[in-house]
Amino acid sequence: MGGRWETDTSQDDKEIRAIRYALENGITHLDTAESYGDGHAEELIATATQGIDRSRLFIVSKVSGNHQKYDDLLRSCEASLKRLKTDYLDLYLLHRFPDTGTNIHDTMRAMDRLVEEGMVRHIGVCNMTVNRYTEAQKHTANTLVCNQLHFSLDCREITDKGILQYCQENDIFVTAWGPLSKGVLKKAKILHDMAQKYGKTAYQVALNWLIMQPYVITIPKTSTPEHLDENLGALGWELSQDDWQKLAEEFPNQRLISDRVSLDYEADIKP
Repeated sequence: MGGRWETDTSQDDKEIRAIRYALENGITHLDTAESYGDGHAEELIATATQGIDRSRLFIVSKVSGNHQKYDDLLRSCEASLKRLKTDYLDLYLLHRFPDTGTNIHDTMRAMDRLVEEGMVRHIGVCNMTVNRYTEAQKHTANTLVCNQLHFSLDCREITDKGILQYCQENDIFVTAWGPLSKGVLKKAKILHDMAQKYGKTAYQVALNWLIMQPYVITIPKTSTPEHLDENLGALGWELSQDDWQKLAEEFPNQRLISDRVSLDYEADIKP
């Protein structure tokens, strides 16, 4: 919402209505980043949440990899808070491992300061391998509570590389982004067959498959009330274990490397 990397205000009214509709229907987790629409996504959230009790909301934003030097990170967080018109973030994430030339120790020292000053309640990361996650954790006094990763029925990189298992074994939430693969999932016959069996839509089955897994939550984009209603239909029921396993094993054209943000193993930090 609000544009990809540059600000786009052409859909503002529609997108504000969609956010408000989500809030009216029980959604509390709002995920954004300073890079989305060059900050405009954060401004849309501020407008949509005006007049709503802040304590009801769980607002998440992210700092870009090229803004993770100590002073830059502090400025980025302050700018996000200003655009969001809030005094604190419930969760602040590194959008990726810091760019070359930025010391992870200084990055995490800045994150710790934000927690100490009450500007951020919890911290986490995005798109990190196990080694990079543990390296970041070594340099912070706070617990990293989340790794936001590309994960869906057709993108299994984090399963193949052991990242999901590591998070599940170490009390770390995986926030699955891109859970519906921009519509690609709907082409799979097995998903339609399963949807028919459960009286659900293909997307509802795909989302349910994700959130049945321990420590996995997901953030499907919700740009219309119709999208939200469909997404909410993924809740309140569960696939049978046999059907979950069938989807895990037989879903076609599974990719073991993300086609959108593949994780950097060649430059990985060695344990």
